[in-house]
Amino acid sequence: MRVTDVTMPTGVTARPRDGRGYPVPAITPWEDGAPQFANTSMGRVFLCVAERRCTVCGREMQPGPVWRVVDGDEAEMIDAVLSHGKEFLNNAPTAEAPGHRTCMIYAAMVCPFLSSPEGRRGEASNMYGADLPKGDARGTGGAVVAYNDYKFEQTPVGPGVVYGAPIEIINYDRAEDLQGALTAALTNDETGTGRSPAWLGEDEQLLESALRKAMLPPQEKQVLAARRRAAQTKKRQQKQAKASRKKNR
Repeated sequence: MRVTDVTMPTGVTARPRDGRGYPVPAITPWEDGAPQFANTSMGRVFLCVAERRCTVCGREMQPGPVWRVVDGDEAEMIDAVLSHGKEFLNNAPTAEAPGHRTCMIYAAMVCPFLSSPEGRRGEASNMYGADLPKGDARGTGGAVVAYNDYKFEQTPVGPGVVYGAPIEIINYDRAEDLQGALTAALTNDETGTGRSPAWLGEDEQLLESALRKAMLPPQEKQVLAARRRAAQTKKRQQKQAKASRKKNR
């Protein structure tokens, strides 16, 4: 299935595009004006989790379940646990942060690696001790899974996203299997409100600035917030004074 055959969620249509016109996910880093699709920026992941933003469209997620795509082995395990009414808890971290239901279904359909068993990994990875070579095939099966909670934390094997309990699963093997789920999700497209911040675009300097602010101690954040509120109040007052002077002429 070609990318042009898959309807984009509203939030995805607003994303920056690559030279081919493909939308670039919020967690994809940029280098020399080009998106690095095979890589994931942990800085972007951290900020998306901290602000509860979708890692595909970059827009805020409402309270409630969050979604991610998992491979065949994990999908099979989660499916079996949910089918028997058991609780599945996995404390292992991952670099894969969640997103909206609509966006994650869309991503599973258009990502070259996720969309078919023949999909190949674009870059090697050895995060958290898992040796995943470049060119490794996705293999049979996958799923888009909803979790009741998630967080970014430091773990014994490194920092990453840790998920709560899975509560719903949409199994698939190929992109075509998800067409019905995407059509249903688009009827209540949760990505239609809000917007993605500039630092989740192609300017990596803006991202670095946002990261530095996020790492500030709480007291310094409060000072910056107070200064921002004061500046906004001053701007409103100046605007009101200008309108008053114009009215009294």
